[in-house]
Amino acid sequence: MTEFRDELQAALNETLPGYTAQKRMAPSGRSILPPGNPGRKAAVAIVIYKDQNQNKKIVLIKRPVYSGPHSGQIAFPGGKMDPEDSDLVGTAIRECYEEIGIQLTASNYIGPLSPLHISVSSFLVHPYIFLLDLFPVFKPNEKEVIYLIHVALTDLLDEGLVKETLMGIRNEEIVVPYYDIQNEIVWGATAIMLAEFIAILKKIDTKNPGLI
Repeated sequence: MTEFRDELQAALNETLPGYTAQKRMAPSGRSILPPGNPGRKAAVAIVIYKDQNQNKKIVLIKRPVYSGPHSGQIAFPGGKMDPEDSDLVGTAIRECYEEIGIQLTASNYIGPLSPLHISVSSFLVHPYIFLLDLFPVFKPNEKEVIYLIHVALTDLLDEGLVKETLMGIRNEEIVVPYYDIQNEIVWGATAIMLAEFIAILKKIDTKNPGLI
């Protein structure tokens, strides 16, 4: 993973794709640029690891159905910043442990993606990338996670994952782009953040074919 780590670190240290990549997966008519008052702070963890066959993967979670705005959706592990968190990277590390049982450390941290404003919940979400050399032991929190979805990085390079559907949102039917990942509809904030992550992967793959 050393060469991949170096290339990923280098890509994150350059100018991020940001809005250019994010907007591809934004529902029609949705502004994803933060307002003057961006609202509450939150963080998610994009955790890259190797499975037993040495394939690089990330993990997504299926949230349970509840009364909140993100009920039943596919997401990255993460949540709002708590007062005891030292910073937002700390928030991502804590939430990852609480939701999927993986104890990340500062040595696993690679770098950030662009923050994303979520208007429906008034959060400014900061995505952070972490890298593990081995396949971790996952322990999903049954109260917050129905199941895990393990996705190979090579699969994320497939343009065929991008599809569109109509959804009723706020009493309006709009066109929503989504990623069709293992027959799951990955849309909204998760898809928008994932779009920037995929743009980074494609940049690495173009420079070093086969490294992903």
